[in-house]
Amino acid sequence: MPTVALALDLERRVRELTHEPTAFAYHAGLASEAKAELVRRVREGAQWLVITSPEAACTVLAGPLETSAAEGRLDLLAIDEAHIVAEWGDDFRPAFQSLAGLRRRMLDGAPDNRRPVTVMLTATLDDYGLETLRRLFPGDRELLISAQATRPEPAWWVSHCQSEEDKRLRFLELCRHLPRPLIVYTTLHTSARSTNTDTAFNWARSAGLRAVRKIAGNATAEQRREAARGLALGGDEDQDVDIVIATSAFGLGVDIPGVRGVVHLCVPESVDRLYQEVGRSGRDGKASASVVLWTDVDAEVARDLADAKLIGDRKAWKRWRSMSFGRRDGGLVQVDLTAATDDVTFPWSGMNRYWNLHTLNAMDRAGMIEVDWPVRPDVPVDAPEDEVQEIFAAHRESTAVRILQSDLGYEDRFRQRFREAQSRSRSSSAASSESAMAILNGLDKCVNRFLVDHYGLTTESGRLTAVRQCGGCPACRAAYEPPAVSTYPAVPLWDGVLSVDPQASLSTLAEAGRLCVWVDGTDPDAEAEVVKRFIAHGVTALVSPQQWSPVPGKTDRLWWEDRVVDKFGHGVDLRVPTLVRIQGDDPPPAEAALLLSKLSHGPLTVVLTTEDQPSPFDHRVLLRESWGPAYRADQVLRRL
Repeated sequence: MPTVALALDLERRVRELTHEPTAFAYHAGLASEAKAELVRRVREGAQWLVITSPEAACTVLAGPLETSAAEGRLDLLAIDEAHIVAEWGDDFRPAFQSLAGLRRRMLDGAPDNRRPVTVMLTATLDDYGLETLRRLFPGDRELLISAQATRPEPAWWVSHCQSEEDKRLRFLELCRHLPRPLIVYTTLHTSARSTNTDTAFNWARSAGLRAVRKIAGNATAEQRREAARGLALGGDEDQDVDIVIATSAFGLGVDIPGVRGVVHLCVPESVDRLYQEVGRSGRDGKASASVVLWTDVDAEVARDLADAKLIGDRKAWKRWRSMSFGRRDGGLVQVDLTAATDDVTFPWSGMNRYWNLHTLNAMDRAGMIEVDWPVRPDVPVDAPEDEVQEIFAAHRESTAVRILQSDLGYEDRFRQRFREAQSRSRSSSAASSESAMAILNGLDKCVNRFLVDHYGLTTESGRLTAVRQCGGCPACRAAYEPPAVSTYPAVPLWDGVLSVDPQASLSTLAEAGRLCVWVDGTDPDAEAEVVKRFIAHGVTALVSPQQWSPVPGKTDRLWWEDRVVDKFGHGVDLRVPTLVRIQGDDPPPAEAALLLSKLSHGPLTVVLTTEDQPSPFDHRVLLRESWGPAYRADQVLRRL
């Protein structure tokens, strides 16, 4: 499954950054002893980071994670590829949505002042996805940060094919002329209706191509890892791969450098899927190619897939009625996932449980209920990943739900609420599918400008837009426009406020959230000690206009450093205890005044400066005379 490869890739990066040989990823390939050791370390608080799948988090690791939260030791819950929760509706890997129930339990069990922060990460989020994530993962305080920029590496090409034979000939021509390695995507791994992985693989092999690998929907985690290693030329030479033919799951979230092109032999059922898969290429920052070969039948398959993700309100009502007669325990209702309607022949079948689960997830997304998944205490610690998924899918005979709407026992009201919610989901799915088709049918504007409009986020404070970059597309080539690459990184755009109060030791020194510390001339040692001491007492952000030498070593208290701040007028909205360094003309007075004006809205802003630094607000006075109480470095160090 894709998250196994992603977990291993993240573990590799963490080890490179920290130089720690510790096992961070709980996954299928981990030895039984190593799994047991990792779980023990999580339970005892010795494991500072664990990377895993949603299935394992909701089963094997749920107990230790809840214990860590209850003891105030769980700081952060990060959900990568968060768009999957919304994009796949109620049809794909219910564990992604079940994380919402696990998170609720961890937040409810944690001490009030030690509740873990939830962070959701994705590169493809639209308004509907944002709404879904907010509903499933609500918080008392929310901060949305968007720094989206379209990928400049892929050049977009599209070709409509009259038949499968026409597609085959064009595909083989691409294989002969496109730079390699290539990833070739199909929608299905077995189908007589449209191109599948077997068909595409046979096309390539019959044309004499040998360095080709096929990854079908039922491929094992090891097969996926081997294919990724082959594309990255990361193993033996005889294992190198030129072309991988796969379904949509392959490569998700994994940084495989050097992929030079992506070919679609299908129509992706959503613009998110299309863009995510095109983004598998050019991840080393060099040019790549994206080519879509499609037929009318492929478009029909995509529409069918987009429509198939949602259950209807009539069937949902029947299933809800059959499940909702369970016992009540406080505010929770125990529901039977094996409950059957009158048209179900085998209540204990996996398909019946699947559709019941599908119904509950849809109701949860609609705001009708909250699903509170129980933890199975008997899931073995050393269970393989595939077994964990089977346990998750097959042994959920019952669960608990919290009723949020009082009229769910009335068919008309239930079906109306359910229908309205599913209509929003269906409209979003249809819009996403239509957006993909609009790209394939040809736009009258740049593909990446279209994507910028699609992925802009609507918030109370306004529209959070993206930066357009384009490596070439039909509209730009027709207008003889050269590739467009932004010179500067995308400026983060914010919505919401994340505020953190300073510790009492700092509050007693400051006045109205302001404090100034000054040094005699240039004194790197004194500056370094001031930085270290303030971080120890709760400063969580450092800001400086240029590269700053006295930065702290490894610390778990510092949230971030902005050591290069060249655009003070954009995106600076720090509401945490902050230390900002102002010395000489770094930054220039006008920019320093703007920066301090913005930071003055925060809970505490400490200015580190020199004895004779003029105030950016009035050059006739010194900065230490105009910014709150001022202390010489040695004076403040004695008080901290």
